[in-house]
Amino acid sequence: MIKNYFKIAWRNLWKHKFYTLINIFGLSLGIACSIILFQFITYHLSFDSYHHDAKKLYRVVNQLHFEDGVMLYDQGAPMVIVKSIKNYLPQINDAGILIRKQSFTVGIGQSNLTGRKIFYEKDNVCLTDAHWFNMFDYTWLNGTASSAFSDPYSAVITHKLAQKYFGTDDAVGRVLRLDNKYNFKVTGVLKDNVQNTDFKCDMFLSQTFLATLYPDVQKQWQENWDFSDSRNVVFLSLPAGLSPKTVENTMTRASGKDIAKYINYKLQPLNEVHFDGRYSGVIQKSLLVTLGLVGLLLIVIACVNFINMATAQSFKRAKEIGTRKVLGSTPSAIFFQFISETFLIVLFAALLATLSIFIFLPVLNSWLQTTLTFNIVNDGGLFVFIGGMMLLITAAAGFYPALILSRFKPVNALKNQIGGSSQAAGFSRKGLIVVQNIIAQVLIVGTIIITMQVRYLKTTDMGFDKAGVIMLPLPNFDKSKTDFLRNQLLANPAVTAVSYCYRAPSSTADKGGSIKFDTRDWEKFVGRTVMGDAGYAKTFGLKIIAGRNLAESDTAKEYLVNEKLMRKLGIKDPQQILGHQFIAGDLTNNPGTIVGVVKDFNAKSLYSAIEPEYISTYRKAYQYMGVRIDMKNRAAALGQVQNMWQSVFPDNVFEYHFLDEQIADFYQKEDLLNKLITSSAIIAIFISCLGLLGLISLLTLQRTKEIGIRKVLGASVANITALLSADFLKLVLIAIVVATPIAWLTMSKYLQNFAYRIDIQWWVFALAGMLAILIAVLTVGYQSLKSAMANPVDSLRNE
Repeated sequence: MIKNYFKIAWRNLWKHKFYTLINIFGLSLGIACSIILFQFITYHLSFDSYHHDAKKLYRVVNQLHFEDGVMLYDQGAPMVIVKSIKNYLPQINDAGILIRKQSFTVGIGQSNLTGRKIFYEKDNVCLTDAHWFNMFDYTWLNGTASSAFSDPYSAVITHKLAQKYFGTDDAVGRVLRLDNKYNFKVTGVLKDNVQNTDFKCDMFLSQTFLATLYPDVQKQWQENWDFSDSRNVVFLSLPAGLSPKTVENTMTRASGKDIAKYINYKLQPLNEVHFDGRYSGVIQKSLLVTLGLVGLLLIVIACVNFINMATAQSFKRAKEIGTRKVLGSTPSAIFFQFISETFLIVLFAALLATLSIFIFLPVLNSWLQTTLTFNIVNDGGLFVFIGGMMLLITAAAGFYPALILSRFKPVNALKNQIGGSSQAAGFSRKGLIVVQNIIAQVLIVGTIIITMQVRYLKTTDMGFDKAGVIMLPLPNFDKSKTDFLRNQLLANPAVTAVSYCYRAPSSTADKGGSIKFDTRDWEKFVGRTVMGDAGYAKTFGLKIIAGRNLAESDTAKEYLVNEKLMRKLGIKDPQQILGHQFIAGDLTNNPGTIVGVVKDFNAKSLYSAIEPEYISTYRKAYQYMGVRIDMKNRAAALGQVQNMWQSVFPDNVFEYHFLDEQIADFYQKEDLLNKLITSSAIIAIFISCLGLLGLISLLTLQRTKEIGIRKVLGASVANITALLSADFLKLVLIAIVVATPIAWLTMSKYLQNFAYRIDIQWWVFALAGMLAILIAVLTVGYQSLKSAMANPVDSLRNE
């Protein structure tokens, strides 16, 4: 019986090849996009879920709150928590620290510089101990966690670095020369980091090296509760009976009343780290939900096409159904016959979608900057998703048409008298077309607004000049070398300004602390620290609106403050703040003098509002050189900078990036969302067009006699074209009216994520509506015109 169902189904599908191809192609597009979005969503949901104790692991984060209600969130935590919490709660399974984003030059080879290879590891080195490897899963190719960190000068590296440095995984016992000061012995080699982890690091040094690396502050760093650093990643492994709330309360008590007044320590589950934007999460779960909804809507649009064409074909198949029933076929048998046809279409669509993904996934990964994979055999979740989706589509797309067709009365079906069913199907068909176009219209509006917001983020004035500045990581902090290089560069006409600094004005750096102005007590808000030399303001185009620039110094002796900080201090006239004493807790509490006020600038991305900021010299913290070059002859200027750089640092690789490109990277998530939504909108429009094309083809066939009679009676081609197109255009207009408030509410909520955002203009909805109407006119108009121009004699003869 089942075999017979599929044999008849195949014959019917082959008989109506045009409509079969439209359905298969439309469904395959929806299925392929849904699979891609499913892989994207599951990829992000899988971050750090593979660790054996993932459900027991919690990151310690902190919330800094002020009397004015302002709350600041920091992903770091003081190191003292690890030792203290074990004393208070000895039942805790384990606790570990990872001190991230350390940068070193790494020398390989002879003890002298001759023949030595020099590499620069930027933010790619971490300090930790065996506790970290007890809680988190790493694959050891050589060495073990228990013995790898027994010595302060121990280093564990990944396979990638072992190959890079030595050309082999057999690196245990080899020596690394860091910053040309410290010799480290490699005690272990790890398998390379997996893609789905937020804690990527290629070199692990012993945590005990901290005392040598930061001798001035290491004691405070390890023992003071108020010495929190965003680079400190502190994790606790909790036993089953210990609640996170109990641990949070214990940390509050242990920190003391003075700390607890303004800092709350919180436990963040490991599975929330990737998604919590307050603590530098990569992507919000709400975005994944949105993308999941988009994938579902694409499937809905494709199913709508199938339902509409199946019900529209009911006239053509009425006699077939009547004959079947007269010959003894039951409604259930006819129902399953049409379900079988639906399943075959869905099966072919799924096969086509799978083939398309195999072919285009590398291109998609390159375009989206992702590392998605597609392996049905080894990915059980993907196999279940595709199988479940096929069953769901078969049920959703096939149930209603099969039910309608199986209920035709034999006598009426044989006479083509199925008016009641036809009217109900026609009404349902119109409703589905409206739903389909509402979805497409919302996606069109979303595409336009997200594109405008991304362009705004990349082009808006951030309060400084980002064009023409290259950032070079500093491999050596020797004053004689850096001063010589600066002088050499400034003597070159292609270079207009040079600055040594911690970071550029806009970066992911999150340095800051308490501040003290004049004779007042410590302020109740945080000041953000910007560290750069006397050339900082000129190099990055900061505007000094009062006072003068900083004088060159190795320590924090003079300060520039921004307008926001000045206003937070209650001062309106920039001249009144000049000459007053200023102390920054983040810069060793040494008193300095405010010598100038700079115009507000964005020190972070445009997700965040401008904060109170101060700029000071602090040589030991400089990690980059900013060089402003003449962009009229960019290639020559870069070549000259490289030559001068190599003359001072001959053993180091010349690495650089443009500041405007770095800032553009802040909005990779928005770029990705823009690409996904734009692609989804285009596909939704295309699927809708396929549906309209199939429907108008069927409906014109049903009205062949009517069209012929109208032409004989004198109707023009324009009259008939307008007649056939009018009903569809009315439905598109209704969809535009319904979609407009939905799109406005959705995109208004999306824009609330940005401190700086565009205003939604009325013309966006007008443009989206015009596009929808134009697309519908082109799709429906072609087939209508073709039918209107047909010879009426042929139409009446065929009838």
